[in-house]
Amino acid sequence: MTNSAFTLPEPQIIDPASVSSLRWGIMGAAGIAEYFVSGVQKHTKQQIVAVASRTPGKAEDFAKKFGIESHDNYEDLLARDDIDVIYIPTLPTQHRDHALQAIAAGKHVLVEKPVALDPKEAAEIFAAAKAKGVLAMEAMWTRYLPQYSIIRQLLANDALGEIDLLEVSMCQANLEIPRLWKKGHGDPFFDMGIYPVSFAQTFLGNPTSITAQGVLHPNGIEEEVSVQLKYASGARAYILMSARGAVPGVGSVGGSKAKLMVGPEFFIPTTVSIANVDFNAPFTAWKDETGIVAHEGLSYQATALASFVDQGLLESPYESHADSIANLEVCAEIIRLIGAQIL
Repeated sequence: MTNSAFTLPEPQIIDPASVSSLRWGIMGAAGIAEYFVSGVQKHTKQQIVAVASRTPGKAEDFAKKFGIESHDNYEDLLARDDIDVIYIPTLPTQHRDHALQAIAAGKHVLVEKPVALDPKEAAEIFAAAKAKGVLAMEAMWTRYLPQYSIIRQLLANDALGEIDLLEVSMCQANLEIPRLWKKGHGDPFFDMGIYPVSFAQTFLGNPTSITAQGVLHPNGIEEEVSVQLKYASGARAYILMSARGAVPGVGSVGGSKAKLMVGPEFFIPTTVSIANVDFNAPFTAWKDETGIVAHEGLSYQATALASFVDQGLLESPYESHADSIANLEVCAEIIRLIGAQIL
């Protein structure tokens, strides 16, 4: 800690041993699922039971890597009585059908972000889960990281004062990642831009107006987007998303009492720094020293979901269904404004 007038609260991290050890099934052997299962097995008490994939041999190879069982279809996975929760890491265009299938089987669902590309499909997923009495949650894993506990405490204590300005960047050199450049397979702003949109929502809620400009790939998919969000309070948020060029991912927030910096990189376990609003004011910094690094942080949302199930909740208190839907609406409007193609 540096000398400053501020003291940062310690993160309130859920003890993995304090929640029920739920039994998980993985619906689709995608690359992100490998990160998820690895992190869960390493850092939680949750049980990964089985994986299913309709691609011949894919589930079997995945299962061998993690010491779990495999199925070559989703129906057998969902029919198991020894599975409580389904993690859905398939393509965003498949999330609705897969989530509804799992919900109909009476399973809680953790749906990889974005929960859908169409806000109406997200609403359908959440409504079906509530009607069935199971928890449905978007895998917006950043909101479950330790730094977000600090952020929530700062906001609850009004440590920043009235927030007037926010800027956040999510820029990575991803031109060589094929799935981002196939319509409906990921789509950079929904895949990457959803992180800064969620970050801005945490501090400012939902915008009242949006302006955006973008650089498009030859196939019409967005490569780079700059966005201004305006809010009823008069606050502004500025987002830069690039899937072609890399800059440090930093989120900065300016309030009447303090200025806050998260990152780099703001979307993985990282650093939170705070200072008063004076020029060259010294920052107080908290650095994540849990030893849980990068995508291992996916594990936090699994423990959190188990905690919510224990409490009988049907949606996450850290990101409500309404929050998820509103963020998708922002993303969809940005795509419309720049004339990009997603389907």
